[in-house]
Amino acid sequence: MATTPVVTPINTQLHPISGYIKAHERLIIVVVLSVLSWFTFGKIENAIAAHDNANLQQAKVVASVQQEKNDATAALVAQQAAQYQALAEKVQTQNAQLEQANVALSAALVKQQKTDASLPLPDLANRWTALVPEAKPTATPTGLAVDTPSAVATVQQLELVPVQQQQLVTAQTELTNDDQLLTAAHTLNGTLETQVTGLQLQLTDNAKVCTDQIAVVRAQARKSKRRWFVAGVVVGWTLRQAVKIETGW
Repeated sequence: MATTPVVTPINTQLHPISGYIKAHERLIIVVVLSVLSWFTFGKIENAIAAHDNANLQQAKVVASVQQEKNDATAALVAQQAAQYQALAEKVQTQNAQLEQANVALSAALVKQQKTDASLPLPDLANRWTALVPEAKPTATPTGLAVDTPSAVATVQQLELVPVQQQQLVTAQTELTNDDQLLTAAHTLNGTLETQVTGLQLQLTDNAKVCTDQIAVVRAQARKSKRRWFVAGVVVGWTLRQAVKIETGW
């Protein structure tokens, strides 16, 4: 009598977790991909926002540095303007004094010439000697007589008229003062040009700051909108896949 071998059945029942994973494999893959997509989009948005914010901070630094330069230039302009004003007032006072001295010299010359015209011959000879010490005129019945050395000395002295010499010195002093004013004006003008250039740079930097601020705000708005959009798409797609897996349609 033959014996039928007994076959022990193999327990092929899967672990509950493994069974769930096996049954919902596609759903789990969808969820994982959705999470990864969400994370990737978040990283990209953060990188864009960080880049815009870095540009904004850099623009603020540039604008701040330019503002400090502008402040220093403005202080220098104020200092040079005060120096120029003080110099201008000093030069104007000196020029007025010099002009008054010229007027006084001219008046004194006219007065002395009138006096000389009415002097007796001996006194006129003394006046001549006072003006030209080398001249020794003598009174004669018909006027004054001088020897050759006296005549030469007189002519030489006439070549160096005291009043004209003083007027020349006065003119030279005025010219020097004008040169000083001109130099100061050129210095002030150069500083003002630097200030204007700095202000123009500041305006450009401020405009860039505003542009970067707008870019940051827009980036934040785009980031928020894209996240909510992506979230909606991911959730909708995930639910759709889950429904298809569970219901088969």
